[in-house]
Amino acid sequence: MKACSFTLPHDFCKDARKAYTLPARFYTSQDAFNYEADEIFAKSWLCMCHVSEVAKPNQYVTREVLNESILIVRGRDNQLRAFYNVCPHRGHRLIEGSGTCKNVIACPYHAWTFKLDGTMASAPNSENIYDFNLDESCLTPMKVEEYAGFVFINMDPECKTTVEDQLPGLKDAALKARPEMYDLKLAARFVTRTPANWKNIVDNYMECYHCGPSHPDFASSVQVSDYWHKMYKNWSLQWGRAISSDSSFAFEGDSSSFSGFWLWPCTMWNATPVPGMLTAIFEYPLDAETTLQHYDIFFTNEELTQYQKDLIVWYRDVFRPEDLSLVESVQKGLHSRGYRGQGRIMADSTGSGVSEHGIAYFHSLVAQYYTEDKLGKCDK
Repeated sequence: MKACSFTLPHDFCKDARKAYTLPARFYTSQDAFNYEADEIFAKSWLCMCHVSEVAKPNQYVTREVLNESILIVRGRDNQLRAFYNVCPHRGHRLIEGSGTCKNVIACPYHAWTFKLDGTMASAPNSENIYDFNLDESCLTPMKVEEYAGFVFINMDPECKTTVEDQLPGLKDAALKARPEMYDLKLAARFVTRTPANWKNIVDNYMECYHCGPSHPDFASSVQVSDYWHKMYKNWSLQWGRAISSDSSFAFEGDSSSFSGFWLWPCTMWNATPVPGMLTAIFEYPLDAETTLQHYDIFFTNEELTQYQKDLIVWYRDVFRPEDLSLVESVQKGLHSRGYRGQGRIMADSTGSGVSEHGIAYFHSLVAQYYTEDKLGKCDK
């Protein structure tokens, strides 16, 4: 990467009232994406799934991020582990999807097998191979941690931090908003290969300026007039008072609330106004203009009510497509000769429900990876 093309000042977006967005090239350049892959995603704790998907021995999930396939599996010893989902022999992927595996994982290419702790179990004809050492053919591990009911991984072998170090105070705030975080059960998942840069998608989440015009059903319940957005270290909380609405969130009682958590770099948890419900948006960047998204809906009960089923349909057919359409259109517009390269961040002095100060905060965090000192260090 040429540092001169991407350098940003240390104080970029620090004053939200005067701020402009990141320049368009930060959303469209593959060079910028490759740099972020190495400096942000390969060195940060990334949220992968809810613990319920790997709660029992032999349960596993695979996820794709940065064109890396990641395997998360709970061993027979009840220990949760994470590995690169690649055979050390010739690089074939070991396993696909999610579910319950046998006591060993077999590579479908040449039948090398691995125990669930990552050690090699067997390799056909290895007894006839000179100086073949099973201990040198294990799976490549990565760090994994359970936090607030979710599973996080970190690809950096030198990482000395915990998820709480990266997101201090998040766990307590999330449990306050949704005490049942550990008891959630996956009810639905929508997977999309979204033609948008990961930062574009975060930008869309970090403001409710668009809620009224673009999400009329959502805005009929969550009151933008009684809404605020607060920033913490590497995470933020959007809170809005809610009233029951037949168009979106229906619940008993006079009022409830919405709590939306953004987690650096690109995960979102939403405690909806419906009791015992949470949605989670997992962003898995693939390239500069493609993000694989898992949109998960959780309830605490396994047998869904008719209202819960109808709500899932609303998310699938109405609410979710509204956001997908927005970020896809923005990604196209960032290439336009008519776009002036940066857009004004509409942050007001009161931090109102329609203020975009959340975007300014997010961009200030991204900018710290593009300062002269940081880029100079990485270019050496």
